Amino acid sequence: MNLTLLRATAHRNRASAFWFTVGLVLYSWLMVWLYPVFSQGEYQELLERMPQEIIAVFGGQDLGFDTLGGFMQTEYLGLMWMLIVCSAVIVYAAQSFAGEIGDGTMEFALSQPVSRLSYAITKAAGLVGYALLLSAATFVPIQVFGPRYEVEIEATVFLQLFAFGAMFMLAVGGFAMLLSSVFRSAGRAGAIAAGVLVTLWTADLVSNVSEAAEVFDPINVVSHWQPGKMINGEAIPAGSWWLYGMLAAVTLAGAVVIFTRRDVA
Repeated sequence: MNLTLLRATAHRNRASAFWFTVGLVLYSWLMVWLYPVFSQGEYQELLERMPQEIIAVFGGQDLGFDTLGGFMQTEYLGLMWMLIVCSAVIVYAAQSFAGEIGDGTMEFALSQPVSRLSYAITKAAGLVGYALLLSAATFVPIQVFGPRYEVEIEATVFLQLFAFGAMFMLAVGGFAMLLSSVFRSAGRAGAIAAGVLVTLWTADLVSNVSEAAEVFDPINVVSHWQPGKMINGEAIPAGSWWLYGMLAAVTLAGAVVIFTRRDVA
């Protein structure tokens, strides 16, 4: 890994990282502020009359909205959070290889005293750091501001949420980086990664009413993202951790190997 290149990568992505981080911090603070209001009876009656199909769209179909986990997953950590963080890591990953090749800056970067292997590992390390930053921006504000608004999460649950969120982002970002190492256009790599995620989200939604779509559940990263259950004290299956970890490791390693052997001219 090259520290100079890592600093340059962080500098190049500083604007998007800043705004995504600030947005997540404010969103997290807003949710803990709103929870005591939405936990009151009149809002619960309104939500009980809401069609279950709408709740399912936001990922809260298996959780009661009257619980902290159900509220956080439906209003924030389900669909909305996935849209935000997946956008962030896909943009970073797509730009890492394909973006610089398409812009014509890759040849200049590799003309410096840095090997292809070091370059690729540094980009992968940057993705890991980015995922940790976004996970911290999501869950640290909940832990810090929560007690003021009667929202308390145990330290062990917070650590699990932090790690699980980072691994989810690495699984998505690793796949996008693998595509980035193959294509010459950041737009194409990003579009394919986003398209696959939309397909998986649709399969997860359809699986609530059709057994045919459940065939994707074992490998569906969207189906395995259940932070609300973790907040409510339920254990996340070990298979979910293995899925995210193995997907992240295999795709990032594949991206490094493919990039070291491809033509960048």
